[in-house]
Order: sequence, then C-alpha cells, then structure tokens
Amino acid sequence: MKKIVTIVALLLALTNLFAQNYTQDDQVYDYIDQYKDLAMKEMELYKVPASITLAQAIYASKIGTNRIAKEANNHFGIMCHTKEWTGDTFYETDNHSSDYCFRKYASVEESYRDHSLFISQRSRYVKLFYFPITDYKSWANGLKEAGYSGNPRYADTLISLIEKYYLMHYDRKVAMKLGDTAALQEMNVPKPDRIVNVETPAQTQPAVQPKAEPKAEPKTEPVKPVEETKLPKTESPAKEESVAKEDKTVEAAKLQVEQTNDKQETIEKNVQVKPEKIAGVNYFVVDPYNVPFKSAYFPYSPRPVYENNKTKFIIAKSGDTYKKLASILQIPEKNLRSYNDIYDDSEPIEGEVVYVEMKATKSPIEYHTLQSGDTYRYVAQKYGVQLKIIIKRNSGSFNSYSVGDRICIGCK
Repeated sequence: MKKIVTIVALLLALTNLFAQNYTQDDQVYDYIDQYKDLAMKEMELYKVPASITLAQAIYASKIGTNRIAKEANNHFGIMCHTKEWTGDTFYETDNHSSDYCFRKYASVEESYRDHSLFISQRSRYVKLFYFPITDYKSWANGLKEAGYSGNPRYADTLISLIEKYYLMHYDRKVAMKLGDTAALQEMNVPKPDRIVNVETPAQTQPAVQPKAEPKAEPKTEPVKPVEETKLPKTESPAKEESVAKEDKTVEAAKLQVEQTNDKQETIEKNVQVKPEKIAGVNYFVVDPYNVPFKSAYFPYSPRPVYENNKTKFIIAKSGDTYKKLASILQIPEKNLRSYNDIYDDSEPIEGEVVYVEMKATKSPIEYHTLQSGDTYRYVAQKYGVQLKIIIKRNSGSFNSYSVGDRICIGCK
C-alpha cells in the first residue's frame, strides 16, 4: 500500500511539473498575442525591432506578472532617472528607497511608447539603429554592450526568447510593410510548433516578389558611398573613377588636401554652400537637390538626413515651423530650437539646415574668415559647433569684428 501511495505521489508531482511548464509557455503565447500588434506599431514608428521589444518585455515583466508590471504598468523595468522623469513613480520596496524607483504609467501602451523613446533618444543606443531591423542578434548584443541590463547573459536570454517563440517574424512583417529589402533575407531559425498569428515565409513570399530586383543594385559599378563623400566634387569624372578603382580612400583624401596650402579654403570649396542673406543677415542653407554632405541615419525622420561635423540635420522646406518639424521628428520643440540656437519665435527659412541633435563642441576647422552678414549663430550652424562654444572661444561682441577678420572655430 505504501508503494502505491509513493508511486501516485510521484506521478502527481510529475504531472504538476509538466502542467507548470505548459502553463508558462501558454502564458508567454498569450502575452505575445496580446501585445504583438503594439510592438509592431512601435517598430514601425521608432524602428526598434518588435522581437526585441517583446523579448525585453517578457523577460523584464516576467510575462506581465511581477509587481512593477501589475501595479505600475511598467513592462520594461525602466527606472525613474529622476533628472529627466517627471511622471508618476513606483517603489519596489516600502521604504521608498531611490535605488528602487521605477516609472509608473497609466497604461501598458504608455510603457511601450516610453520604451521606444528610451531606446531611440539616448546616444549610447544610437549605433543599434545602424543594424538592419531584422538583425535581432546584433540588437540583443548591442543592448547588452550599451549597458541596458547588468545580466551578463542578457543578450543570450533575449535571443533565446526570440528564437523559441519565433518573434523575429514580426520584424519581417513590419520590414516588408516599410519596404526594407534587407528584411527579405531568409531566417535560418527552426520553426516552432506554435506561432501566434504570424505570416509564414510561404504566405509572405508573394509580397516579396516586387521587391526582388533592388537586391542587384549593390553589384553595379558606381563609386562607393564612402568614397563619394570624401572625394571633392571639383575633380573630373574620369579622375574620380580612377581614384575609386584604387580603393584607397584615405590616401586619396589626403592627396586632395595636400594640393592646397590652405586647409580651410579647400574644405569650404568642396562644401560649396553659400549663405542666404535676409535683412543683411546670413542663414546657413543647402540646396536639397545638390547636398554636399554625406547621408546619415536618424531613427524616426521621414525626411533625408545628413551629417555635418558628426551632427545630423535635415533641410527645412517652405512652410516649415519648428513646431511642425518637432512633431515629425518626435523631438520636443524647445529641444529642437535649442539645438539650432533659436531662443525667440523665429522659424526656419526654406533650405535652412535644421539640426536634430546637439551640435558638436569641436571642429576640424580652426578659423572662419568673416563675410558680410555673418553672425555668431550663422558660424555655429555652418560648422556644426555649439553657439556657446563659438562665443567662448572669441572675446568681445560680434560687432567688434569686421569683414575679413578671422574668428576661432576649433582653434586651441
């Protein structure tokens, strides 16, 4: 009789164990089914892979079951960061220790949106947005390297969740909607037994066909993008092609600099940007059809983005206001005005450079020769250097200088 009881108890224990494992998987699939559309929407807006978002949420919130998720709608464990967070707070312990202060949201949707902003607006995560939005492994490792979590196996944990629950196909679905041909590459990951409302590769194949031809573009013969940005446009097409075939970008760029005795004049000649003068004041404008700056990536800009002195900018169109651009770029208007040293009600003019991040503090250009209509702000915009830095490096008011004088930009 005792043996029978022991066997029954063992069977019950094993049954409970299998039931628990099944229930946990079932909870994960239920969570995915509930929030996959939200994750894909955030991916479409902010370019953070839906697979990464879902995996982070599943891990951080324990499938939406921990206290922070239940009582604060915080599914990503984002802490207060009191210097920037002004919303409601939640304390994991009862003693209100600042070490355990988490952001509290009115809804899970707010938590997902704040997660998108948290990733996309911090400089330490910017390199993630250079990875393809379907490259979940690079994103997972990049998050770990950027210090998102102190767990030494954080990247492996995210990758394991993504592959176990086949989350990468939500990335594929959004990438196809966005027309990202890189997302059409095959994903060599074993298909699981259960997928929550995901289109299989066979189902999505018809939509792939119209996008097949662009894959052949990289095999054509034009000059490489990096080489185009570094070679002056004053060279003849024949010489540009000759230099490109040598595949020695650094040496070619150095040769061009050595052809002149004045580095400042060479750079300005290659830039070929002329100021727009309004009421006697110069504005830094660029012809959108002939932009002499290299292209750049900004996670949520619907307009082309370029880079000047390692600072990203867009080109204003007719009728643009800082409020309108702030809305498009998902940047507070006051921040956008600050980036461009606007402290009144002025608005950008057509063709004007509008920086979408804080300008640099250094510049490879040492001096600027003043022209009629130049102002400190114009100089700051032209060289992508913060206005306060320009003012600090040059004594006296701008009126104390005359046309032909040189002011310090990056001199020491």
